[in-house]
Amino acid sequence: MIEPTNVGRDLERPDEADSMASKNMSVEVSTTLPITHRKHKEFYFTDETVVLLVEDTLFRVHQHFLRTHSRVFGDMFLLPPPLERETEGRTDNDPIRLPDTKSEDFARLLSLFYPKDVKNGDLSTVEEWTSVLAVSSRWGFDLHRQLSKERLSQLASPFERILLSRQYDVKEWLVPALLDLSTRDESLTLAEGWKLGMEDVILISDIRQSIRGNGRVTITDRSIVNLIHAKLNSPS
Repeated sequence: MIEPTNVGRDLERPDEADSMASKNMSVEVSTTLPITHRKHKEFYFTDETVVLLVEDTLFRVHQHFLRTHSRVFGDMFLLPPPLERETEGRTDNDPIRLPDTKSEDFARLLSLFYPKDVKNGDLSTVEEWTSVLAVSSRWGFDLHRQLSKERLSQLASPFERILLSRQYDVKEWLVPALLDLSTRDESLTLAEGWKLGMEDVILISDIRQSIRGNGRVTITDRSIVNLIHAKLNSPS
């Protein structure tokens, strides 16, 4: 009688060996510790985008910039939304509304965070930097307010600085601008007078008359500055 052989079982052993190797490999993989990476302390963002409605225009921007640079938005995002407004700022149908702000002005402020021209920036005119001054003053972007003041100090005329000083409470511009308008040879133009308003027109005319003799300025700039301070502080 022919004895049964182990050929069949021998043929299966390679597969069994492969299976065992696979199991061993699985065990090795499963016991390997996960690779850990260090999160950058500054450039690892966890916040989301937020939807804002300014006039009739929707904006969707990174919450990080608003929360980091604006006192108003920083405080706003710290507060939990009311139950009836849980989706506020998350969808186009329920945006955060920004009253008393022009969409063009807001876009110009955002261009400082998302510039097209990285080298020179996107803003170069008095009108554009006035937009930044307006929005930063309204919504507590303190560093951007300071930046706009620095740019406008270089770009704006004395006449424009008086208007902006009055509108956005930039006190340090008022006296130097009044000095420039009072000492220049040309009188105020009709257009300048309409924009300044009667109070400033009378003030500048009074100073111009007080510092001149025979059509020329006869006192020093320091004396004129003292005169300007005295007139600004005098009761109406």
